[in-house]
Amino acid sequence: MAEVHAGSVAKAPRRKANGGMLGFLTKFMPTNYNMLIFRTMNRDMHHPNTNKDDVAFLFRNKLMPVRSCVNRYLPACLSAYKRVTEHPKHGSPGTANYIDARTTWFDQAVEGATKLGLSQVVVIAAGFDSRAYRLHASGMQYPRPVFVGADLSKCTLQDALQGTGFDAAKPSLFICEGLVYYLPEEAVEQLVANFAGLAAPASLFYFDFLHLDVLEGRTQAVGYANTAKASLHGINSYVSNMNIFVVDIKGEPFLSGIDPSPEFLSKKFAQDIMARLLPHLPQEVGKTQILPFYSFAAVQRDSPAQDAANSANLAGTHHDTLPTGGLGAEHARHSI
Repeated sequence: MAEVHAGSVAKAPRRKANGGMLGFLTKFMPTNYNMLIFRTMNRDMHHPNTNKDDVAFLFRNKLMPVRSCVNRYLPACLSAYKRVTEHPKHGSPGTANYIDARTTWFDQAVEGATKLGLSQVVVIAAGFDSRAYRLHASGMQYPRPVFVGADLSKCTLQDALQGTGFDAAKPSLFICEGLVYYLPEEAVEQLVANFAGLAAPASLFYFDFLHLDVLEGRTQAVGYANTAKASLHGINSYVSNMNIFVVDIKGEPFLSGIDPSPEFLSKKFAQDIMARLLPHLPQEVGKTQILPFYSFAAVQRDSPAQDAANSANLAGTHHDTLPTGGLGAEHARHSI
């Protein structure tokens, strides 16, 4: 059986960082609104191999009509916005490409699970997720999605799913997009343990995560400081020598990171995912085309006995083990 190893999550160290134009230009909108902007950006610019989330445009046009008009009818403004937010010094290069690839990767997870016969999908941290409406097997009628408001840093996944009609006896797909790195250590470990204890055998869990070494400052990654700054915003900061010292801005600091085992850590994953999902992008030395400090992972629910052993490892050691089975999908062998 293949295994995915994860290190303990760590609190983000205090840093003195200039959030740059990325932080300034995104600070006045909630994170999920910003994701709509980046999710639709490359297609607005008529780039090839963009994600297929057509519903994101409907959300954006309804919620941000002025911004939508600018993006659609003033392409020079959109191009300037992308250049500034992805500037190597003031922004985070490769943000829109990363969101494109991430959206497609999770779409493929749902499509693959549907082909395997999994008929129940749990979308954790749904936001403006539209996969329940967009993705299904030919001839299959999806029921109306059940939406649940829950803070997984304060309640368990089992508690959140109570009364929703979720059938724990059915093999299911769990997808957790853009959430894990905002949860504290205990909540991440609880989420993994919840999946192991709640999901039926053969269930799948797909998620993305932040590299622990980048979070802790042991590795410097292009664009990370500005991305971390842009995900924060609020009153607990002060300005000193034109630098902003971030304590808790935007209420969404990065809190967790996972340290994949060497056999699953592909140093060339950014290039690999680009070649597969964004083949039009040139792989130029010294140019960051996609955010390099996030990873994708896929795990499969083992038998109850194996899950119990893995969960014990997760709770008791620093280099922990996520419950997993045969990983099948090639994504599970890589990290961004």
